[in-house]
Amino acid sequence: MDDETLTHRLGEILGRVPTFAWRPGENDPAPTALEVAVMYGNLRDAPDRGIGISVYNSLDEPDLLKRRVQFHIRGGRLQPFGADRIAGVVFAVLEGRLRGDGIASIARQSFARLKADDNGRELRTENYLITLDNLEAFQ
Repeated sequence: MDDETLTHRLGEILGRVPTFAWRPGENDPAPTALEVAVMYGNLRDAPDRGIGISVYNSLDEPDLLKRRVQFHIRGGRLQPFGADRIAGVVFAVLEGRLRGDGIASIARQSFARLKADDNGRELRTENYLITLDNLEAFQ
């Protein structure tokens, strides 16, 4: 599974959460102010609440079945615990998730609370280790 496909799979999983919106297509409607936007890569300016998904690797690991993913999470304006609340939902959905969608396991490795942006929106990052299914074993 390449990085783009993994990002889309994670976006689809999170997009199933009520009030979370994964709409990666150019012609998809923009998330509303009441939704948490789930997006590929960096967070955009709107809506206030959002999750950006970035696949990365801290080392050149030969094991292509393990990928590291960082979620950039932003809460609503002047909500001191906004990013933490969204991160709690992400954790509940992903941590220990049952095998499926080409993913064998998901485990949070670390997180960091960051300061609020210039608009008073709290920021946080979450780092997860994703183990992909070994599809060759099923053939």
